[in-house]
Amino acid sequence: MNIRIRRSLLIYLFIAACGASTAAFALPTNVTITPPNGARFLPGQRFDLRVEGKGAGPFSATIFIDGAQKQFTSGAQNTVTTDGITSLGWGGFNLRGYTSEIVGLHRIRATFTDATGTVTVTAQFEIVHPLWTDRFTRQLEKGQDRNQSAEQTQEAAPAPGRRAAASRQAEAALDLPALSQEGIKNVIIMVGDGMGVAHRTAARLVRHGVTGGSSNGYLAMDAFPGTGLLTTHSLNSIVTDSAPGMACYTTGNHFNNNQEGVFPANVTNPFFAPRVEYLAEYLHRTLGRSSGIVTTADVEDATPASNAAHTLLRSNGTGIVDQYLDESDAANTGKFGTGLKVLLGGGRRWFVPSGQFGSSRSASNDYPAMPTDLAAAWGLPAGSRGAADPTRDLIQDYKNAGFTYADSLSALNAAGTPDKLLGLFAWGNMNTSTDKIAKRRNQALPGQTSFVVDDYRAPDQPMLEEMTAAALRVLSKNQNGFVLMVEAAHIDKQSHSMDSERAIWETLEFDNAVAVARNFADVNGDTLVLVLADHECAGFSILGALSGKIDTLKNMASDAAKLDPATQPERQKMIGVYEAAGFPKYTIAADGYPQTLDVDGKILIGYGASGDRYETWVTNPLPSPSVDSLPSSISGELATKGYPTLPVDRAKEMGYYLRGQAGGRTFAVHTASDIPVSAYSTSRTGREPWRSFGGVQENTDIFFKIMRAILGGY
Repeated sequence: MNIRIRRSLLIYLFIAACGASTAAFALPTNVTITPPNGARFLPGQRFDLRVEGKGAGPFSATIFIDGAQKQFTSGAQNTVTTDGITSLGWGGFNLRGYTSEIVGLHRIRATFTDATGTVTVTAQFEIVHPLWTDRFTRQLEKGQDRNQSAEQTQEAAPAPGRRAAASRQAEAALDLPALSQEGIKNVIIMVGDGMGVAHRTAARLVRHGVTGGSSNGYLAMDAFPGTGLLTTHSLNSIVTDSAPGMACYTTGNHFNNNQEGVFPANVTNPFFAPRVEYLAEYLHRTLGRSSGIVTTADVEDATPASNAAHTLLRSNGTGIVDQYLDESDAANTGKFGTGLKVLLGGGRRWFVPSGQFGSSRSASNDYPAMPTDLAAAWGLPAGSRGAADPTRDLIQDYKNAGFTYADSLSALNAAGTPDKLLGLFAWGNMNTSTDKIAKRRNQALPGQTSFVVDDYRAPDQPMLEEMTAAALRVLSKNQNGFVLMVEAAHIDKQSHSMDSERAIWETLEFDNAVAVARNFADVNGDTLVLVLADHECAGFSILGALSGKIDTLKNMASDAAKLDPATQPERQKMIGVYEAAGFPKYTIAADGYPQTLDVDGKILIGYGASGDRYETWVTNPLPSPSVDSLPSSISGELATKGYPTLPVDRAKEMGYYLRGQAGGRTFAVHTASDIPVSAYSTSRTGREPWRSFGGVQENTDIFFKIMRAILGGY
């Protein structure tokens, strides 16, 4: 045999043998530390640490913070079961309810061992002084640390470099002032879910119009003095969903999509994952403040739940609404929980015992008793530790805890100003303002044979501004202050459905609620009001305006069969761009809403992240129930009445077909676009915290800026 060939063969056999040896003695994989590298917390803010990995048991682990070894609160060493809540084939070790008062960067080093060997991983987290202002320097430092920490099979981040050390020295030399007791008392976070710049512009054009290039007026949110932009990325994607999109504002941290107030973990129940303390929990525990949640969605939906629930799965509705009550601290001990006093929205289906009409309660989306160490570290008393109880009558339990219950606008008005308020005004999501106003005016939309709210079995629903006013009356009874989240959910949901007119109406309704919040701040003082979104939805854009008469558009022959690109649909020719768009004019009724959006020269909306649809450019007489989180008993009824299951099922006899760019034959999707934030504040001390919300900011910065305002900064 040729010497060169024999040498090559020996080398090949050696490499193959080494590969076999490596496979036989593989180290554990997917070893991670929670919190993830770069996490940020307030001094004293609670969070869980966790070390987990995949491999061949038995498993063991260690954890060190700044060189000092810490003891896990759960996770038996040298066992296969470890903490008893970790998924099969994994080992997990927890340190629950950790806090630190030491401002600056902290290094975590952990080891994870299985039958094949040991892996060491590291990460860094930061305790942020709420009055810190040198944001740019700290952002550069954080970016450097994150870039150094990609590999998890070796140390995830080296010891802090010269920049980190310099940062600590600079912070020590700052002589930061002591926290004041004269900060903002009340915080109102107004969330236009999915609302981008174009949604706001469209609403302004409809409500006020333009003459000679100048706006004839501005929205309430437009008048806020502080304006900036926010990034919207989640922990695992540039495109967030609503759960981490909201939770970044209420915890100061990024989470994976679909996850609310917990870091990623491989555990047997999504409610057992490592927690982060919410804004409401922190303020209730440290300052005795109350909290409220108001939404036009099902109250278990992602945005409201990301103020008060801790779960890996945003769809686990039974456990989420149970947790709202069980961890509200109904007895007002101030030792745990959110201090929840107001919960208003849709979602009655989660409160009705399983087996009754409309109920969606199920053991499959509930949770059993919390792990012992989690309950102890987070101060949960015996009655607040959870149970799988689908037959629970949750409305009655809320009443027993002191909540006054309202199921309609009439009942809400009759409730007065109780100490606690629960309002469930629909079985799933509440209906859109378009459909609520149609019922109030007793004027069905063209093409309707009945009122939508009647078909949804929710004929008497409040508007968002009415719910906001009711919530503020209740929450203002707490002299210590409150945090209130108000969500206009259908800006997002109708953008998903590419229902342009309903999305615009929703933005108008949202702005009415913003005006209520600002008026409260003006009258009561010491209040910060933020208007923002959790993300942008659908690539919503204003293409131009209708170039002809609305009656001409309505009487056109069908364009549905014109699929040849060489043949232009007649409806597409009606889009007026540039000077052909002119200045659309709408008539606003006495109730503050347009008489109709189908006017001559109406604005026309396109979608950059669209799903398939047929476009007519006129108001859809019926919404799509598939975005409304309804119990099957009601969605089945709507199907028999001709409600479209998907957007592509709507107007397919008349509209021209548009192939979706992103969503296929389902819905439009979220985008990664930055979103606007507007800020307003009133303060008896003359401080102006609204000023800190200008410029381009990371979404997690909002949490720390809110706390800076509360604790006396700016």
